[in-house]
Amino acid sequence: MALDLLNIGMSGLRTSQKQLNVTSHNISNVNTPGYSRQSAEQKADDAHWIGGSQYGTGAYIDNVRRAYDQFAARELTQSTTNLHQANESHAQLAVMDEFISNNASKTISSMNDYYDSVKSLADHPNDLGSRKAVLENAALVSQTVNSTYDTLAGMQRDVNDKLVATVDRVNTLGQEIATLNKRIQENPAGEKNDLFDQQQSLVNELAQYTKVTVLKGKDNLANTVIIGDGQTLVSGTESSRLTVIPGEPDPLQTQIAVDDGHNATPLDADNMGGILGAMVGFRRDVVERSIDEVGRMAVGFAGQVNTIQRQGLDLKGEQGKNMFADINDPIAMQQRVLKPVGSSADMTVAIDDVSKLQVGDYQLKASTDGITNSYQMFNAKGEEVLNQTIAATDPQVLQADGMQINVNNLSAAPSDETFTIRPVRLGGAQMAMNATEASDIAAQRVVTAAEANQGTAHLEPLPTAQVSGSYQVSISNTGDSLSVLDDQGNPINLIGYDAQGNALPPSTAIDYPVTNGVIHFADALNNPVPTLALSSGAAANDSYMVQLGATPAEGDNSNLLEMQHLQTEKTMNNGRSSVIDLFQTLTTDVGIQKMNAEKFGQISQLDFDAATERVASVSGVNLDEEAANLMKFQQAYMASSRIMSVARETFDTLLRAV
Repeated sequence: MALDLLNIGMSGLRTSQKQLNVTSHNISNVNTPGYSRQSAEQKADDAHWIGGSQYGTGAYIDNVRRAYDQFAARELTQSTTNLHQANESHAQLAVMDEFISNNASKTISSMNDYYDSVKSLADHPNDLGSRKAVLENAALVSQTVNSTYDTLAGMQRDVNDKLVATVDRVNTLGQEIATLNKRIQENPAGEKNDLFDQQQSLVNELAQYTKVTVLKGKDNLANTVIIGDGQTLVSGTESSRLTVIPGEPDPLQTQIAVDDGHNATPLDADNMGGILGAMVGFRRDVVERSIDEVGRMAVGFAGQVNTIQRQGLDLKGEQGKNMFADINDPIAMQQRVLKPVGSSADMTVAIDDVSKLQVGDYQLKASTDGITNSYQMFNAKGEEVLNQTIAATDPQVLQADGMQINVNNLSAAPSDETFTIRPVRLGGAQMAMNATEASDIAAQRVVTAAEANQGTAHLEPLPTAQVSGSYQVSISNTGDSLSVLDDQGNPINLIGYDAQGNALPPSTAIDYPVTNGVIHFADALNNPVPTLALSSGAAANDSYMVQLGATPAEGDNSNLLEMQHLQTEKTMNNGRSSVIDLFQTLTTDVGIQKMNAEKFGQISQLDFDAATERVASVSGVNLDEEAANLMKFQQAYMASSRIMSVARETFDTLLRAV
């Protein structure tokens, strides 16, 4: 009996000691991040059947259980992703908002200074000092726009660098989780609870960077960790490797990809979530859009000023030259097209109507079977803006949203390729001064558009014109042809071109829009002479007056007055905005996005706090509760010790009785 009593006391002593160990472990880790409270599950030992009755044999610790709720843990993981995505977006937008706000005031101020100098010159059109002031202010506008572009491009590079560093940390976390899985698997009988806590902490840190889904195996093992839209980062004891690769077709649009050792497969960044998703979204939706908007503003401003310059006479009596670099410079036209790797196609994009320009990338799908060429183009919103089929032998000219796309050739048939069209992406970088002399400013106007005109087309004389005098260019009432009358009302013979580019017999009316935007007069031998340039965009019944071979008029400021109108005239965004309005709208949009990110961050913080509190209520250590347990198990330990003392005393008594 004494021996049984001694065994029971020893089991109680061991059980109480383990309970005290677990309780002490909880108290020691009360401030350990990610620690889950543990509790020892105590059970009664198997009873013995003696003399027709069952007698207990003590107790034992069956398991040390970790306080864990997978639903609460999953909620915390998801809220962690949302919170860090919101915080990262807000931090990036705060920097952008401050930059855009400060830069907008500088850019708008420089443009207003330019217009003020034009107004001053209009009072004294021949004053060289006033002319130099116009050139200086024009150069300041160009420099400010260039600086804005450089800063935004620098932000794009910074995001790309941060993506690399963040992906490296994600790879490290994946490797650490795989290593923990291996340790857990190699020690099936060992203490796993602390390893599980470490594992969950790593998963929660990983959730800061991207969406995480954990598929648990038996014994709560994080057997599979999936990130983003379904890419497996960890499978058992193996971890995949993420990398950042150059974008296709734009290397600066770097992509996150999974590297299997042979190939790098890009991931869908839109579904990454977390800090990675915030950075990719900020680069695409804010930085690149801002670069496009600055480019659209630069192209619109430079293009319109250049057009007005060419519609007038300079101080030497010659046709005005471009104030800024030609927006349709051959190199600029080529750089607006990004070809797929390996493509032998050749195409250029000219800006035909700045008022219709839109921001964002266009996707042009071009296919050919050698007989016909098919084209389909979508804007940044995914809306179809062009769908056209042209015989392969005909000129390949496409027009959409203020662009004229000239396809010189496609890849050898059969081919099916997609090109990225960016009409304004590099506009801010390409803006530069062209006029260098004060005499280059064209103050006298030789082109006048009728006040009743509804279209957006521009007429200008060409230096190759061989005639002089006043001429009226009129668009037909159907809008598909034009005619030219001299100052006596006599129709002028014009040379039109068919779809194959072949010259047609002289006629007093030719198709509109005109081929390559040039109106050819017929000379005495009926040869075509490039005389006028008329862009697309004219409406039915629009008309223009032009004075060819005009002589300089002292004090004529008509062209300067026309240039002043650009300051407030709604010549951009399909007639809804002025050039200055574009920058103000960009500033407002970035500010709104910042406010929305801040509000989303506040909501995400509430969700995160609630999830954290729920996990803490399940897994957190309560010091009051642990102190009570400590006293309880201490008393049980002392009582078990007393049982052993009684057993010893009983055994001694039996020995003395023998």
